[in-house]
Amino acid sequence: MSARTPAPQQRPAAPRRGSSRMRWRLLLRQARSGRGATVALLVIVAVTAAVFTAWPRLERGTFADEVSYQIATTPPTLRALTASTEGYPVDHAEGWQAWTESIDELVTEAGPELAAGTGTPRTSVTTAAVQMQIEHGKPDTFYQVAARLRADPDIGDYVTVAEGTAPEPSQWPTTMDALLTQTADQSLQPADVMLAEDTAEAMGLEVGDRFDLPVYFGRLPLQVSGIFTANDPGADQWQFQLNTLSPRIDNDPNRGLAATAMAYIAPDNLTWLTTAGDLHPETEVWVPVRPSATNAEALTAQMRALVATTHRLDTPGGSSGLSLEFSAGLITVLDRAIDRWHGTAAVLAMVAAGPIGVALAILALASRVVVARREITLALAHARGASGLQLRGLLGAEGALVGLPVAALGAAVATVAVPGSFQIGDYWLALVAGLAPGLFLAAARLPNLRARRGDLALRSASRWRWVAEVALVALTAAAVYLVVTRGVGASSSGTDPVAAAVPLLLALTVCVAAVRVLPLPLGALHAAARRGRGLSAFLGSARTIREGGLAMVPLFALVVGTAIALFATTMITTLQHGTDAGARAEVGADVRLTGERFSAEDVEAIGQVDGVTATTTVSTAPSVPLYQGDDYDRVTVYAVESSTQGEVQTDVPGAVELPDDFAELDQGTLRVVVSSTPVVAADKDPFLLFDEHVPITVVQQTDAAPGLLVQSTDWVLADLTQVRELTGLALLPRTVLVDIADDADAHQVLGELDSLLGDRATMESPAQSAADFSASPAAASMQAGFVAALVLCVLLAVAAIVMTLVLAAPARGRLLAVLRTLGVPPRTSGRLVAWETVPVVVAAMVSGTLVGLALPYLVAAGIDLRPFTGAQTQPPVVYDPLLLVGVLAALAVVLALCVWLATVVARRLSLSVLRIGEAS
Repeated sequence: MSARTPAPQQRPAAPRRGSSRMRWRLLLRQARSGRGATVALLVIVAVTAAVFTAWPRLERGTFADEVSYQIATTPPTLRALTASTEGYPVDHAEGWQAWTESIDELVTEAGPELAAGTGTPRTSVTTAAVQMQIEHGKPDTFYQVAARLRADPDIGDYVTVAEGTAPEPSQWPTTMDALLTQTADQSLQPADVMLAEDTAEAMGLEVGDRFDLPVYFGRLPLQVSGIFTANDPGADQWQFQLNTLSPRIDNDPNRGLAATAMAYIAPDNLTWLTTAGDLHPETEVWVPVRPSATNAEALTAQMRALVATTHRLDTPGGSSGLSLEFSAGLITVLDRAIDRWHGTAAVLAMVAAGPIGVALAILALASRVVVARREITLALAHARGASGLQLRGLLGAEGALVGLPVAALGAAVATVAVPGSFQIGDYWLALVAGLAPGLFLAAARLPNLRARRGDLALRSASRWRWVAEVALVALTAAAVYLVVTRGVGASSSGTDPVAAAVPLLLALTVCVAAVRVLPLPLGALHAAARRGRGLSAFLGSARTIREGGLAMVPLFALVVGTAIALFATTMITTLQHGTDAGARAEVGADVRLTGERFSAEDVEAIGQVDGVTATTTVSTAPSVPLYQGDDYDRVTVYAVESSTQGEVQTDVPGAVELPDDFAELDQGTLRVVVSSTPVVAADKDPFLLFDEHVPITVVQQTDAAPGLLVQSTDWVLADLTQVRELTGLALLPRTVLVDIADDADAHQVLGELDSLLGDRATMESPAQSAADFSASPAAASMQAGFVAALVLCVLLAVAAIVMTLVLAAPARGRLLAVLRTLGVPPRTSGRLVAWETVPVVVAAMVSGTLVGLALPYLVAAGIDLRPFTGAQTQPPVVYDPLLLVGVLAALAVVLALCVWLATVVARRLSLSVLRIGEAS
């Protein structure tokens, strides 16, 4: 055998110069391929960035609207800065300007938000009431007439002198000795005053008439120089200066009617008011607050700082160093508005977390579609020598280059569409949306030319899947535990990230559980289909089980959408019931009427209004000494009709339940219910001191008596009949509680009561409170946020279903091609697509229902909802089964229609021709 010469060892061929160039051409070609998928990805990025940018801007704008709404619905006298002090500020015309500038300076120094939100300061000086001695006698209508003198430098802006002239400054002496001398010899010339038209008519006075005001050293002569009418009787001005356009009428049950007139003197003639001694002039200052605010927190802080300090003002010619202590009821209103908005923002943050997570998941899925559409090109580039790092770098750079400009465009559109202040924090989520395509494309699994089946393994190929799922469940449990155990505290200025993340974590956890559990019922269906004769059910169930991982993103989107629908429905129902209960507890009945006095005829007429089933009255005796031994406290005594009080307050939460024998004396003592303070000890023989001693027996002590009290902390509740008999006082009621029949039209009853009483009574009703709640921007924004989040989630879910079907289209197309070749009818393709979507939708609706029903309990456990309802306690969660079933049915119909459309699109994307050499 001859030896063979070994073949020369072959050297690896040197790469051709065109190889690298070809590789880069392939890379550039892949960047231009799959344009439809890229366009879809960019549209999702633009919409997501726009929504992410608009959301915080809408939040701030709605917050400003809520604050402005609360300010606007607050009575002007409550929202203004007010102060009063004894003495007078100036004694000549020039001094008023300096006085106003001093107050302006105080407001300006308090802060820019307060300075920008307030109007021109107003000041008036008013004396105590002094009995009038009219030259031609008082009207017979009144047993007594009195007058108060007032100086107001700006009153001319609000009135028109209809008869006579405005008051001229008097030349009275400003020293006591001179005034005493001229009063004694009656040489004082009458000082000019002007009266309102209705006041002059009631008092029987005309221009030129004279009257005297007696003081301790004589009489001060006055003359009516003019009669005026208001330019606008409904202006806020008259709420600060009550009993000006008409006299104050007081009704004494034992003596009759008494009238007090308001008479305006020249504004630059004040010194003699103090000289006159017992006129006791009082300076009243108010600074109107406009019904709008751009920064409620700053406005509240500046108002609080202003009212916390006593301000000393020294003006030329005024009393020596007047001190002003401002008060502002608006602070409480703003605190409530801020607390309500913080609750709104917290709830909306919980709602928004779901769509944010879904949007990011959709971006990841869209990136996966882009890579799938470039599968062949990327595989060729890899085969030609492109490294995985090069491919991922090119994909990431491409995603960033196209994602960031599109995200910037979406953010810009949202900025223009939703006007408001510019804040850099509005754009960080839009930046995330712009960077997401690059990150997801770079992290995508790269294809290669080797054919493989990815649907044959029922288990995940990743060893870390169980670790991630357990970590997710543990994180969700920890977040839920923190929210539940922490409880409801005072509202804070920031959104709790743990509470905001709970819905997203719950949805993810439920989705993981659904993906794990879904193969079980599908396996049973597949087993049943295998025994049957239908091909579609057998193939569809098999493919759904094998490719179940593809359903995770649409499942997540649908779970979040379903959960938001039920969560929103339940929260709206809960807040409406809580608001009604809070308003009913505050009002104390279906209607509460409050006025100066209600006669027996008034109460009888109220009871005869059609729809009114019962009435009860509350009479008030303020500042009554409650003695215990040698010590006493002053309390307000509320005398109620115990026989009808329980009938009217049947449905009032927390209403006081009086004992059956409450209207009877207990061994000669008056049975009473008292407030928590002061503590009344029975062994100290407590008694109330009217004109007579009234011993009492405490039968109950409670913190509140809904509807029966009017802003009183220390109070005593007693039977009206017994109080009248023991004290001899008439005690006409100031409050009437009204019960309306269940089948009556509440609005019609309120209208008839308003026509009956007019402006003699203030009317409150739970129905009006509920209407005010629904009209507030906070409530409207919460409902709009629920709807927007739901619509966004449904749209994203449909997009997820479509993209998932697109990803499955190649494998489905190959299977359909084989089936068509074997003679299977075309309708099988639609059934296979339905098997890919229907189980996901059903599982998502079941899982989302569980999440949606659980979320309201977490909200009630972690977010203070009391500012919404006005109640003292957190409202309970209220489910409306019929409404929830209706919402689920409507959602099912919408999803069915969307799935049908997605199925039509997916069927068109599926291949139908079997090519030689294709995997099947």
